[in-house]
Amino acid sequence: MKISAREVAIASIFGALSFLWEVIPGPPFDIPFPPYPRISWDITGVPMMISLLLFGPVIGVYTCLVGCSIIFLRGNVPGGIFKVVAELATLLAYASVRRGVVASSIAATLSRVVVMTIANYFLLPFFYRIPVDFVVGLLPAIAVFNASQALINIIPSYVIHQRLRNFIRR
Repeated sequence: MKISAREVAIASIFGALSFLWEVIPGPPFDIPFPPYPRISWDITGVPMMISLLLFGPVIGVYTCLVGCSIIFLRGNVPGGIFKVVAELATLLAYASVRRGVVASSIAATLSRVVVMTIANYFLLPFFYRIPVDFVVGLLPAIAVFNASQALINIIPSYVIHQRLRNFIRR
């Protein structure tokens, strides 16, 4: 697969947008999840998903890594790991199903929920010293969060992609 300089430049712009939206505090860029305020709904995944839809999985992953890098640069290694894992689970599952937007969206949402349930089970106690029993009680709420976050990423991205695809391909 050959990646053009133009695609890398555009993916970098989407990554920078995601990076920027990660930095700006408060709604609509960051809304804490009430059952576990350490996580929040955000729109940083939208540019990542648009990049995937326009240019494919390699560029989508590149955009994800650029967009999530700010979390690591700010010193939040656990948060960065959770974000990268969640976004990659969403992007790669969406890209792997080639049977239309509905099937891809379902696969991406389920992937994010399953991957993040496993990640949270093991990593929350490791990084934050939260008792496993407490984590197990949080997992259903966090699964709802991850399903809704996946749809926050996918739905607007698909609409924007539909409007941008002809413009970008010119």
